[in-house]
Amino acid sequence: MTDVAAAFVWKLARRHSWGSPIPTAKLVQLVAGTADHDELRTTLETEVLELPFVAQSSDGVYIPNGQDAHREAANWLRERTERDDLVIAATLSRLPDDWPAND
Repeated sequence: MTDVAAAFVWKLARRHSWGSPIPTAKLVQLVAGTADHDELRTTLETEVLELPFVAQSSDGVYIPNGQDAHREAANWLRERTERDDLVIAATLSRLPDDWPAND
């Protein structure tokens, strides 16, 4: 997984609103900055959408609003980014109180 994939996952976690999807074009725009949108879209399609805790609907991309998906996303972010556990836990609302101790 690339740093760009981690940026997508983090943006999905941060923009998470009770499991509401983010339209694909908007998600790419949020992550882009000065990066190439076509390359980002390829990363989204080939890496991020393949993650078991990321879902896509006709309305966009999202992390489902359930404890299992949030736990998987939190563990993934913990392994692949330098985000503090406290920040991850505060961002993903459905984590069990004892995360990460139970994982």
